[in-house]
Amino acid sequence: MKILSSLVIGCIVSLIAFPAFAGVDVDPSDLSPELFVRVEREQSPTSSPQAPTTANPVASKKPTFDPIVSCRTDASLGIYGCKNVEPGPEAEADGPEVTPGDILRAVREIGLPSLRLEVQPDAETLVNVETIFYTEPQPFERSVELLGFDVDLVAEPVGYQWVHGDGTTATTTEPGRPYPAMDVVHRYTVPADDVRARVDVTYRVRFRVDGGPWQTIGQTLLAAGPPTALDVDEAAPVMTRP
Repeated sequence: MKILSSLVIGCIVSLIAFPAFAGVDVDPSDLSPELFVRVEREQSPTSSPQAPTTANPVASKKPTFDPIVSCRTDASLGIYGCKNVEPGPEAEADGPEVTPGDILRAVREIGLPSLRLEVQPDAETLVNVETIFYTEPQPFERSVELLGFDVDLVAEPVGYQWVHGDGTTATTTEPGRPYPAMDVVHRYTVPADDVRARVDVTYRVRFRVDGGPWQTIGQTLLAAGPPTALDVDEAAPVMTRP
């Protein structure tokens, strides 16, 4: 403690020995016996002295200041010294940036493609018969301006939820295909009139700002499809002549 006190006194005496100092800021550390002193040093005017006039009696005495002087005293290491520190430019305020939330709001405002459910047999099927479901994906590519940036958007289907209209659903990663392919099928077990079936599509969104690298949003978006009417009939045996 005595060493630190001596160094502090020596630092202050040295500061007094410099041409006038202003704005002295002493910053002791709570965790180590160090002392940091930051001051602004008052200097004589850089121009040639001017004789005082009646209009400006103190013109020749206007002070100027050097860059901040940083002095460090470390009692444990026996360090003492001062150096000029040029003040750096102030950090520019962070400008606006496009966030994933901005992208999601923009995509919702535009609206993702709602896909129509295609059924075979068309509009009418039979109980316990495999009914074919499929849909036709539509591309989604848009360019918009957000917060002064040019943003490119791409949405791609990554999942399909088939709502059969009888209380059951199924999920696939493929959109299905028409007959003779039977990628997505469903069997109705009871007859019904005007069943409302549909397909809901899950999209993953990618974007890029001002032609930069593509980025993928972690959150997916769901677009519900319009209902398709379907009658489910029960087949009745019919006697025919051989």
